[in-house]
Parts: sequence; structure tokens; C-alpha cells
Amino acid sequence: MAYEIKWTLLASESHGNLVAYLEKEWSIKEVINFVNIVEEKLQLIAIYPELFITTNRRKHIHKVVISKQVILFYRHYKTKNQIELLIFWDTRQNPSKLKL
Repeated sequence: MAYEIKWTLLASESHGNLVAYLEKEWSIKEVINFVNIVEEKLQLIAIYPELFITTNRRKHIHKVVISKQVILFYRHYKTKNQIELLIFWDTRQNPSKLKL
């Protein structure tokens, strides 16, 4: 059974910002590659929500490496059969700015 994936506003904005950055600074090939990797990870999360590790501070929030520069944080709601995408985090940012 696949879980429903819900995008928060922050997840949607952070994903859009990363795609916009790639479009501006890199080739369309890199944009397509990034989008495909995200889609593959989301398919895995939908089927196996506990597959990826939890964060050190909050055990109910999982993180998945999309690329060396991007980590996706998400929350798994077992009772709702739902995955909530929280943020696509650019690892080059100051980690103290990350508020989950």
C-alpha cells in the first residue's frame, strides 16, 4: 500500500527554488536529473516510509539525501496513511537556520 504524499508550502517553495537555481546556473540536463531523482525518492518513500533514517533531534522526522547538496525532510503519519514533505534543504546553508 502506497502512502499519500502531501507537499507543505515550504517543501513546494524550497523545491521550486532549487529547480530555479539549477535552471539558472546549470543545464536542462541537470534540472531533469534532479527532478527524476526526487520523483524516484518520493516513490520509495510512498511505499517504504520508514526506509530512510530519522533525524537526531526529532525521531518522527526522516531525511533522505537527494544529492550531495540537497536533503529532503519528511514526516510519516501512520494513522493517516500520509507522508508530509517538510523541506528540501540546501546543505550549503547554515544548519542553525533549519527549523523543523
